[in-house]
Amino acid sequence: MTFAKLRHAVFLLVVGSVPVFAQTAPGTANRPTATATDTADLPEISTQEQTPSFQIKVNLVEIRAVVREGSGKAVGNLKQEDFVVLDDKKPQAITRFAVERYEVPSAPAAAQSSAASTSTDIRSHLAGAWRLTYLFDDFNSTANDLANAQKAADQAIDSLAPGELLAIYTLSGQVTQDFTDDKSVLRATVRQLQPRPRPGSSPGDCPPIDYYIADQIVSYSDVHALDVVTAEVIACQFDGHYNEQARLLARAAAVREVSLGESQGNIALHTFNDVVRRISSFAGQRTLVFLSPGFYIGRPQQQALTDALNRAIQSGVVVNTVDLRGAAPSPVFGTDISEKASGTSIAGVDMLKYKQDLSSAQSDPLMQMANATGGKTFRNSNDLSGGLRGLSAPPEFSYLLAFNPQNLQNDGKFHTLRVELKQASGYTVQARRGYYAPLPGGSSEQAKREVAEAVFAHDEIRELPVRVQTQFFRSGDDSAKVSVLVHVDVRRMQFKKTGGRNLNELTVVAALFDRNDNLVTAKSSTVKMHIKDETLDTKLDSGITVKSNFDVNPGNYLVRVVARDEQGKMLTQNEVVDIP
Repeated sequence: MTFAKLRHAVFLLVVGSVPVFAQTAPGTANRPTATATDTADLPEISTQEQTPSFQIKVNLVEIRAVVREGSGKAVGNLKQEDFVVLDDKKPQAITRFAVERYEVPSAPAAAQSSAASTSTDIRSHLAGAWRLTYLFDDFNSTANDLANAQKAADQAIDSLAPGELLAIYTLSGQVTQDFTDDKSVLRATVRQLQPRPRPGSSPGDCPPIDYYIADQIVSYSDVHALDVVTAEVIACQFDGHYNEQARLLARAAAVREVSLGESQGNIALHTFNDVVRRISSFAGQRTLVFLSPGFYIGRPQQQALTDALNRAIQSGVVVNTVDLRGAAPSPVFGTDISEKASGTSIAGVDMLKYKQDLSSAQSDPLMQMANATGGKTFRNSNDLSGGLRGLSAPPEFSYLLAFNPQNLQNDGKFHTLRVELKQASGYTVQARRGYYAPLPGGSSEQAKREVAEAVFAHDEIRELPVRVQTQFFRSGDDSAKVSVLVHVDVRRMQFKKTGGRNLNELTVVAALFDRNDNLVTAKSSTVKMHIKDETLDTKLDSGITVKSNFDVNPGNYLVRVVARDEQGKMLTQNEVVDIP
């Protein structure tokens, strides 16, 4: 199983089939109130899989800003009072502020000296290795795009510094290489890159239609776009003769294209989100370079991109982007010769206009990724090798600003953001251009992702009366078994009392990572408790134990346990297992 598939499987394991709960105050879980009749016949302790409904109210917007001099050098001596944040042109009160400094250690001694001299009001990202990630867009890239990207990546691999770790991923998930400093392995991985266009469409289709113009028809009810595609249908299917079926065929083609585009876009954004989450779990400097010719995302997918960028902002992951299209070509007149027909001359001109709009729309996600995270975008140049080298390091200084939007509605609307300096002093400010309010009912998905992310984090939280113990034994020369025992002191838990029963639910996830922090496998279980008063008082002195078993090879492992109850209290704990 590839790493991408394993990541996806674990995400579904933790998110898709296991109950997860919002962080609400005790007793405020969003679920129907149980009655004595509801609970009388329920077993006191049981294990099952389900997904209850719940909500989280988003009340904090985070912005990573980079301020640069005219020469492009990042500025790091500004204070909170120097900034102004505008949400839909309305000034906001900045509730959180931090300066983050990134330094490239040339040697361990130099790194320690630099860390010691860092000001106390600046967070210094020096702990851990310097980790660099290349994410290749093999969905939207042509063979020529990837050939140029491979050449640039080979040269960048040659120049990797000692101690610098590089990981390689693709949007399709077909090519992956986790963090390593082995240059031969990295070069071999780059050679595996190949275009993986989505099935179901080709340049010779009738009508010649792309995701962008199809989305204008389906999502934005663009009548003119439908007229243009209808003219294409008349030209390529009815030899230029009007047919009353042409408009129906044009709309059907648009619906089909939107379905295909959304499907691939969802996979791409899910992969991007997973890669961000993966590298967020590491300490130290994390830089993601996304190499793509650009891609179009529809309105529903914008929220998924915003969520991934929010995660990158919170984790200090800088995303730089490389536009593989290189220098902008001269304007194209006419249509692709692979297309059967170009409609009338008027429709052909209009179709060209939509294609030009598509080119601009494809660049927008690349700009969003860089602006939101304090990164840079390399575009309109054929020197991909130079661009890739220049994007390997994040800016030396960035600012993390946050504010609480007032009366934020769950309506999915876009809010324009602008970060300004009270005194510009010739500086330029790079920051995200906006955010989307939550969609109705969409906040539950965000909460599920937060639970999955806790598995990949390194911090430890102790809010539950839970004790973790690990055991192992050799079952053969090349095999072993690891047992993770999660003991719950039930009598010290908080319950919601209804009808003489004490109600709570506890989700326990045990994950196994190898010595390089690569996820090996994970298991999860949920304990549903409807415990009688008598049982709680007299029969549960020893608590309950949740056990997970893993079959592994001998080696060094990190066990990560995440437990969460219905009231939002959590325990996260790490245990090291060394099997000789």
